[in-house]
Amino acid sequence: MSDNLCGAKYYYKDNSMYFNIDFPLEHADSFALHECIHYLQTVKDDNGNLVKLGLYNYIEGHGIAINEAAVQFMTVTALEKPIQEVSYYNLDVPSNSLDCYPLECAIIKQMSYFTGTYPLFHSTINSNDIFKNTFIAVSSKKTYDKIESYLDKMLELENELAMYFEELKYCDGNVRKIKSINSSIAYTKNKITSLFFKSQNEIISGCFSQESNNIHNADDIKKLKAKAYNFKNLIATNSTYTFYNDFYRHLMEELTDKSEYIKEHGPYSLSESVSTALMVPAKHSKVFSILRKIISFGIFSKGRSF
Repeated sequence: MSDNLCGAKYYYKDNSMYFNIDFPLEHADSFALHECIHYLQTVKDDNGNLVKLGLYNYIEGHGIAINEAAVQFMTVTALEKPIQEVSYYNLDVPSNSLDCYPLECAIIKQMSYFTGTYPLFHSTINSNDIFKNTFIAVSSKKTYDKIESYLDKMLELENELAMYFEELKYCDGNVRKIKSINSSIAYTKNKITSLFFKSQNEIISGCFSQESNNIHNADDIKKLKAKAYNFKNLIATNSTYTFYNDFYRHLMEELTDKSEYIKEHGPYSLSESVSTALMVPAKHSKVFSILRKIISFGIFSKGRSF
């Protein structure tokens, strides 16, 4: 494998894993585990054509980025990678995936804050819609579709950035060309930052608004206040970002009004509708037992994803 390819690679056309002959096989490396999960999640039709890859709908051509994020988040969770505060594209972001899709992983972690990890991991491995439907139930379809689209665009821009950096290597002192490429790099980074904040803001407004609408009693208010406050540990920020603080302040005012209403009139009436999207098992031991077996084989390497 050439230097610009990964030491482990899943190739969906022949459904095979390939490893660089020079790679030491005794290490459980996140890049190769990532590729192994791609192998597990592949769904093909009767003619052997790829149909789905986890959350990625190959036929319709959307969701590749959210699937890469889910796979990588699953990988670093299985390997118990610690969360660190890092900076990318003028963003200060908490992430436990520093070398592979750090921004996308931060977004998928925020989404799983509202769904739990079981629906996410179940859908990632089994290529079904449990996670999508669960997230829609705690927000809306419009919110999910927007985030999916923003992440796909972010991934596209990140690939463009990689090409710009590659071009810089061959400028041979051409000042005009270097200046032009650096301008393109700065513009692309700003676009990525904007798309990240759009995704994060959609999660905040979509999910917390839905939970506020489902308030029933004083205990619900107490739990939502704590949940909104603790969410600050998952968000990315920079010197100009104010959306979370503004939304949080507005939400607290709204919850105060609802608390006063409950004190005066009693609990809100519960909706009779029950979302079946959330009716999934609470355990995910089977999923991680598969990952532990993969890790125990010790056949891992660095590289880029599918």
